Amino acid sequence: MAVALAGCGAADSGRRDGRLDATWTGTTKGRMSGTATAIWCNAARIAQVTAIQGDTGLGLLIHPTDSLVAGAYPISEPASARAKAPGAALGLRLVTEVAVVGYQAGAGTLTVEQVGGARISGRFAAKANASDAPGTLAVNGRFLDVPVAPGGASCPP
Repeated sequence: MAVALAGCGAADSGRRDGRLDATWTGTTKGRMSGTATAIWCNAARIAQVTAIQGDTGLGLLIHPTDSLVAGAYPISEPASARAKAPGAALGLRLVTEVAVVGYQAGAGTLTVEQVGGARISGRFAAKANASDAPGTLAVNGRFLDVPVAPGGASCPP
């Protein structure tokens, strides 16, 4: 089922917030759980799911072939994900005692389990490498009933 964005926004404002839960192990271990949001960029044909808890943030960029549908999206580095749709990219930002560390996934799978009513649910598992320091994490999680809104100015040109 393709994502339908007509009517999302004010009509959905009374519905409960979407959630994203994630855990990671490896160089460091931790977890996050928080409200998630998603935008759909029609011209670029991408969906972006994000969640922030305190100083920790996680983002998923989904590159469907045409429209956002349930199914498997291989996770790879962002340039590869964009070039090989369907695909996805994952980024994680952690604040440690001494630095802000960004992680970018190079391999894994995102499974979109449900798309409908301008909401999306799914799960993901990926291996992510630190961008400016040594370190690798195994990141696993799921997002549930996340509202999808038109991206507008938040979308890439």
